[in-house]
Amino acid sequence: MDPVLIRRGWIVIGLLGLAWPALLGAQAAADLSGTAQEGAQWVELGLRSFQAAPLSAAAAVLVPCAEESAANFDCAYQAGRAYLYLTYVLELAGRRSQAEACLDPATRWAAAAVARRPDSALAHSLLADVAGRRILLGGLFTAMRYGPLNGSEIDAALRLAPEDPDALQAQGLRRLYAPALWGGDFKKARACFERSLKRRDSDLTRYFLALTLEKLGDRAGAQGELLRAHAMNPSNGLVNAALARLPKS
Repeated sequence: MDPVLIRRGWIVIGLLGLAWPALLGAQAAADLSGTAQEGAQWVELGLRSFQAAPLSAAAAVLVPCAEESAANFDCAYQAGRAYLYLTYVLELAGRRSQAEACLDPATRWAAAAVARRPDSALAHSLLADVAGRRILLGGLFTAMRYGPLNGSEIDAALRLAPEDPDALQAQGLRRLYAPALWGGDFKKARACFERSLKRRDSDLTRYFLALTLEKLGDRAGAQGELLRAHAMNPSNGLVNAALARLPKS
């Protein structure tokens, strides 16, 4: 992990400490009890703000917790999420090499979460997403290595929870990005994202649905989903970049 990002993360924690209840809601702040919950809140803040500093701070909190106890599922799972989302934030900021450096710890902790709780659809979905990111940030040989892992983890998640929104989103991402020979299908991707959104609305899922609609030639539909995602989270950098790229309808 980049020490500069860690330092910035702790600066953010210090500056926002007094505003913690307002940012998270009084009940959420009151419910915090332990390192995993604390780290999870910083992951969510990083995802909402689309900034690397809170995600780096989350990793700095969660990794020692996950290393301390081989049975601690929550810290491993949240650490995997922190590193996964860092790959999106850093790549968007033009820091691709740093994004790629987050893939190994993301894989380590997502795999640890699966090992610690094999019956968790969330853990299998996370590992599937990490494997998918490795493919997108890598090349042909990366796809050959991690494609089977991506597919098997999606299958495992859907067996455990067929209607889980994270599992459906992971399946949608595979349909969106994989070649047709390996199961890629834009119409099936759209169906996966729409099913996921029926169970949990998410600006990130709407972003992926918008990319799919654009691939299907529905630019107006894509822009509509991006505008809905932007209304949910104006700080989502992926959404904002896509809106800037699409021509106004």
